[in-house]
Amino acid sequence: MMDKLCQYCSGLVSLQPSLEASNVDRSRTVDHQPNVEVLLQSAKDCSLCKAIQEFWSLDALLKRFPDIKEENFGSLELSFDLHEPRSFDSGASWRLLVGYIHAPWHAFMMTFKLTITTCLLNSKVSQSSLWGGNDSSMEEKCAIIKSWFTECVSHHAECTPPTHQYPRRLVEMGTDGTNLRLVDTTKHEIGEKVRYATLSYCWGPMRPLATTKDNVELFSNSIPVEFLPRTFHESVAIIQQLGIRYIWIDSLCIIQDDLDDWTREAARMKDVYAGSSITVSASDARDSTQGCFVDNHIFDSRGTHIAQLSIVTPNDDLGLLVRVHEGDIRRRAETSVLSTRGWNLQEQLLSHRVVHCMLPEIHWKCHRNYNIESGLCFSGREVMRFWSNSMPAEATTSELHEIWCHWMEDYSQRNFTVTKDRINALAGIVQYYGQRTGHKHVLACWEETMMTELLWTRTGKLIDPSLALSGIPSWSWLSRTGEVYFDFWHRVTGTKYLDKVDHTNLVEASVTWTGEPMVSDLGATSLIVEGPIRQFRLRVDPKGRDYSQPYMNVGDEEPDFSKHPIPWRCAGQFDLEQEREDDMFTCLLVRSVTSSVKDAVYSLQETFLLLLPDPSSQDEAYRRVGIAMFRGNQTEFGSAERKRIRLI
Repeated sequence: MMDKLCQYCSGLVSLQPSLEASNVDRSRTVDHQPNVEVLLQSAKDCSLCKAIQEFWSLDALLKRFPDIKEENFGSLELSFDLHEPRSFDSGASWRLLVGYIHAPWHAFMMTFKLTITTCLLNSKVSQSSLWGGNDSSMEEKCAIIKSWFTECVSHHAECTPPTHQYPRRLVEMGTDGTNLRLVDTTKHEIGEKVRYATLSYCWGPMRPLATTKDNVELFSNSIPVEFLPRTFHESVAIIQQLGIRYIWIDSLCIIQDDLDDWTREAARMKDVYAGSSITVSASDARDSTQGCFVDNHIFDSRGTHIAQLSIVTPNDDLGLLVRVHEGDIRRRAETSVLSTRGWNLQEQLLSHRVVHCMLPEIHWKCHRNYNIESGLCFSGREVMRFWSNSMPAEATTSELHEIWCHWMEDYSQRNFTVTKDRINALAGIVQYYGQRTGHKHVLACWEETMMTELLWTRTGKLIDPSLALSGIPSWSWLSRTGEVYFDFWHRVTGTKYLDKVDHTNLVEASVTWTGEPMVSDLGATSLIVEGPIRQFRLRVDPKGRDYSQPYMNVGDEEPDFSKHPIPWRCAGQFDLEQEREDDMFTCLLVRSVTSSVKDAVYSLQETFLLLLPDPSSQDEAYRRVGIAMFRGNQTEFGSAERKRIRLI
């Protein structure tokens, strides 16, 4: 039975797509239903309108616009942008639809994205189980992975792992994939130039089968296959199809109750994943028992909703299959369960080839291509900007630092079972970035870009202080266990400016460790800076606390809403609490920017740290307690004294 479409949706899916790859996403506004009420009415007959309205709900809108009444829901205005359609040799094509829900009485809007994938009914890819409305079998998925892997090994020189020493241990499998044992590569138990794979997965609340001091000798002879969790079983089956005999799995290849072994191997994560021929990611599994290919009945489909339609275009001569995905399908892996795990970032970042085992379809990423089981194949360069874990070879120094900021913002949102691992899991990333840039590392910051990294802002909810890392200095974003952004008011909000000036400079920075950096205990830290300092009384205004960065009153000022709907000239955020009883702060001006917007209401933004003196210190030592920003047309730090201080 064919699905029906309204005139607008029919036009979306029947547009002639381009075969030409592009590094720039071009989009244009397209005609569609004008408001929510009309779209809901159309959804009774149009299958695509129905799919669109299923991606947002009244609850979501009420959260975005708390003052909306249910009876006003239908009057919310809609607009749509369509990114330039693309078609591929497989017969599949891609479209990205961006929808905007406007509340006329608000300056804000709610945005949602849908990926629309189509294929001709008589095309080769339409014959697959996936396009037939069924899940593809594990055998079908393995065959697809093998075709991608073979293509990459044969033709992508840039995806070849560098030759270097192997991980200390690898799991070796027999020719039938059942006889497994742990081999010690330092004892020359493997041949030269062998390939190995790596597994990226979630441990979950229970530790999977693991190597310990007691069983390491036993596992060197044979690993009991019957005790392997499902994820391990399926990853072994995948790499066996690729002709690879060795795999690195953290719980088996690191002696879990040997601190020295764990520390030594954790420091080598960069080489482990960089040397791997392929990383198998069990991206949708919450623990090692759910497998690489999670069963439908336990799969959490939030963020990946799919609608599948069969339609005929207006001329009644072109049958199409249509799949609708929530969000941009090129970023699907970023919404997976595995992407919430802290250790996973460096695993994805350092790997040359990754296959994401996800429902309903598998994805492949290498330096050349981004392939999707439904028949889409984007060039690596084309989608590079969507991969938070990519570093283009031609990137400039400033672009590399922007990538670093994105990595750390992503990392700050991830979860860790062991709090201390929040530092340990950065070791490989720090080594990689340091080798690429030559910059000097200072506790997940860099001397050369320290001013930006000092301007971190808490953006997520408050976290239980007991979960914070002990001994981390207040100036480091690692002292904040939760989501952060860097240079929020200028970089994250996309503010365009004519001039940017750093008023504070780094005088001295040093960090010592008891052993290997980032995987041992933190020793002493020292950060001395010099910049303009002035005292200000600042307090969060009750009417300004609900903004993403609360607005503050300066001194005895009170907001005057008759002059401006957002009358405050200062916004800020405390690091560890919503509000503070004390309201007098030592303020260090770090950066100012001049707006490039003609006739802007405020032409100058000044970002500064909120500091309090440390009563136990003998010198000019201060602790950071927050960050804030002045906006106006003249500096607030004209009378500031330039001082050299120590941040602790």
